[in-house]
Amino acid sequence: MTPRILLLQAAAIAASLFHVLIDVWIGLFGASGGVVVAGGPTLTAAQALTLLAFAVLYGWWNSPIAAATAGVRGAMLALAVLAFVWVFLGNGVAGFIACFPPCAGAAPWQDAAHLASVVFGGWAAWVAWSAYRAMRGPTQVAPAATAAVLMLASYVTQAMSFTP
Repeated sequence: MTPRILLLQAAAIAASLFHVLIDVWIGLFGASGGVVVAGGPTLTAAQALTLLAFAVLYGWWNSPIAAATAGVRGAMLALAVLAFVWVFLGNGVAGFIACFPPCAGAAPWQDAAHLASVVFGGWAAWVAWSAYRAMRGPTQVAPAATAAVLMLASYVTQAMSFTP
């Protein structure tokens, strides 16, 4: 694995995390109606599950990076899937569709996060996909399947935590 792939995955993760943190900060997933945490703002079970799903996804992302570094072809596929579906489409394209620039509420930061997700997510996905295609041998399905399950869990918990 080349250092370029690692740097692009790190940039994609950073852009995605920047986007998610802005969403949480502006209260996209809700700011009331749950359990009071240490006298501060409330946190519903759905919001807590969303944050947990995000933590598991971002924490697990290191696993396919390490496995791809060791030459596991399925891990490289997982990196391509994560960068394309989660960062490029989910944080970038869908973000622009949901809130076209200038995005009220967090402009210009939300717009910058959407743009960074499109650029770095797309670039990281393309480079990981190209590296995957260049690798020889069988493709292990488990890394990409795990990525898909974690993304699905994150999308479902996000949908449950949106405020009406």
